[in-house]
Amino acid sequence: MQKHLNAIRTVALICIAGKAVSISFAGAEDGLPLSVTINSLLINFLLLTLLYFSVEFAVRFFIWPQTRSIHAIAVFRKNKKTAVAKAEEPEPVKPVSPLETPKVKEVIAYTLGTFAGVLTNEELMALDKNLKAFILGERELPAAVNRRISHLRTNDIYHFGWNIARRLKISNDVMAVFLKSQFVWHLDDSALSTISKKLSYEIGKFTIPKVNPKETLLPFPLAKELGVC
Repeated sequence: MQKHLNAIRTVALICIAGKAVSISFAGAEDGLPLSVTINSLLINFLLLTLLYFSVEFAVRFFIWPQTRSIHAIAVFRKNKKTAVAKAEEPEPVKPVSPLETPKVKEVIAYTLGTFAGVLTNEELMALDKNLKAFILGERELPAAVNRRISHLRTNDIYHFGWNIARRLKISNDVMAVFLKSQFVWHLDDSALSTISKKLSYEIGKFTIPKVNPKETLLPFPLAKELGVC
């Protein structure tokens, strides 16, 4: 800043000197004595120099600080307005996976807890994986259980399906597709329409009870009831 200011002063003084000389020469051409011309030169030089430094003083200590202050206030207000606008913006809502909802977690816990000890670890893991895929919309799923489970009745599978269908808010027809694909041996001879109609049946023998949708779906001790543990 000081370097530029010194350069401006040098140029200004040269211009002032030139202007003073030109004014003095104009007086000399009018026939004024040399002493008067020299005095006029010095006076004009001093007056123009004083005028320059007065202007510089005003700009440097009054106009420029005021300009910077006004600019700083404008920038502050702009930044404040931007900050307030950002603060008022609602935070983006992160999408929640269907598998993270309380009801789905309840259904998965019920499924794993109910069939623990009845299915092998491999079957239980497959059923868990397929149920999650089914909840996410997949319909072509490999069978999780492809064998006969002693004492497990079709009514038990129906009631299991009814319990989770009510929590997942899906139709009996859709649940019938899932049950038939997972418990192949037990439901192989049952039509999808039959499975759909019988999900809520309580006629005949069964071990897994239906649970009111308004109640918490807790794992049922199926292995203990079937006497397989």
